[in-house]
Amino acid sequence: MADEETSEKKPQREKRLILDGSPCDTNYFDRTLLTLAQARGRGREICPRYNECNTHPGPYCSLQSGLDIAKYVVQGQTLEKNVRDFSVAGDFLNDPFIYSVNRRDFPVAQGRARFVRAAEGFARVVLLMDPFESTTGDCDKCLGPKTKTSVIDSIHDGPFPLSGSGRTIQREVEYCADCEPTPCGGFLKEDPRDKAEREFLKRLRDSR
Repeated sequence: MADEETSEKKPQREKRLILDGSPCDTNYFDRTLLTLAQARGRGREICPRYNECNTHPGPYCSLQSGLDIAKYVVQGQTLEKNVRDFSVAGDFLNDPFIYSVNRRDFPVAQGRARFVRAAEGFARVVLLMDPFESTTGDCDKCLGPKTKTSVIDSIHDGPFPLSGSGRTIQREVEYCADCEPTPCGGFLKEDPRDKAEREFLKRLRDSR
């Protein structure tokens, strides 16, 4: 008799624990905390930095931003989309912020790309994902995290400059918000999808 295959499901947090919780009084770093009932049974687990934040408001809290991202994810949106949306949220991302990887130490950092990565990291903590993974890569220049944004290119495939169908195509661009300017769309002489299809058909004919 063949052995039965067993698959162990990864633990997931109750949706209400994420939607109703706060990093100020919920210890999302405790991976055994899975339900709102558990949290209520334990009582408020106050963040060690809570009093300082209320007495001397200062740097933004990347943990709160990360929780906000996680809330959208549990409501059906993708993590990648919400990290991308957050990366263009506003100028406050250039200001100093606090982050933590253990709820004991709370360093202050600065830089848009670093803020985005810190917020994504805590969103992953809340969602019981690997906090050290990311939806983007790292910058070769500063070694900091990259982010993504969407740009729109206009296709001008006519015989004269700026003539043709005027179709548009949206694409994602990965860049470092601290080292590179924000990407923008441009003009294309041909739809990349048409070019890719033409090259594929050519390779198919050549292989016969």
